[in-house]
Amino acid sequence: MAYRDLREFLKILERENQLIRIKEEVMPEPDIAAIGKSAPDLNNGPAVMVENIKGYNNSVVLNVHGSWKNSALMMGLPKNTSVKDQFFELDKRWSKYPVKPIWVDDAPVKEMKITKDINVFDIMPLFRVNKYDGGFYLSKALTVTRDPDDPDNFEKQNAGTYRIQVKGRDLLGIQPLQFHDIAEQRNEKLPVAICIGNDPVLNLMASTPIEYAQSEYEFAGALKGEPIELTKSENGNLDIPARSEIVLEGYIIPRSRKIEGPFGEFPGSYSGARLQPEIKITTIT
Repeated sequence: MAYRDLREFLKILERENQLIRIKEEVMPEPDIAAIGKSAPDLNNGPAVMVENIKGYNNSVVLNVHGSWKNSALMMGLPKNTSVKDQFFELDKRWSKYPVKPIWVDDAPVKEMKITKDINVFDIMPLFRVNKYDGGFYLSKALTVTRDPDDPDNFEKQNAGTYRIQVKGRDLLGIQPLQFHDIAEQRNEKLPVAICIGNDPVLNLMASTPIEYAQSEYEFAGALKGEPIELTKSENGNLDIPARSEIVLEGYIIPRSRKIEGPFGEFPGSYSGARLQPEIKITTIT
């Protein structure tokens, strides 16, 4: 593959005219959501980098996976590769599972560490994805947990996608459903790492159903044709992508349920508000 992380992939998108940069100041709401909804309707479905968001210090990129052209480039194929050819290439690489990851100590995601006065509003631009959402949501994060009954089994570590609602400076809500690989059976804190700004192949695999004892990281390595770089989390002995932009570390508060939602789902309707677990953030890298 010609890229190792999101930053390098964005350079490829820009070179292939699949990335638009918006340099003018925009409002977090309703501008960002409107931009995100409009990008897929363009002929080439480009990603959009919003560089100057009023009230925030950092940029946001939208629609990274939002077109078949971007999908082809994610696979290292020419951007005009047909959907049929992309399917057969994906199938061929899928059969190469597992490609074992490698661990690195000097990971880019460890350049900055915050353990005091946690405030996610200082770290990233937050906005409602849909007009009537119950709050700000992280809709494309990769969430890592381990099986508490078999904590040393790498294959039983889960890297999944869940909808995550920002509820406070260091408090998040999460929606784990019964068929997901995340569960609460003990009255113990469950360590969790929420990884944002990832290699696009990792986000693809985090939203793909696989067997419980199969590794999303090893499938991602098969799709890329090279090992995924991982590093250890600061807490909880979790394996996280070494090149994520931001990792929020903490724990799921045991046996606690608070209202989460509503949230506008991708088919076009809003889910209701439900009692869901919450996550306390203790470290940001």
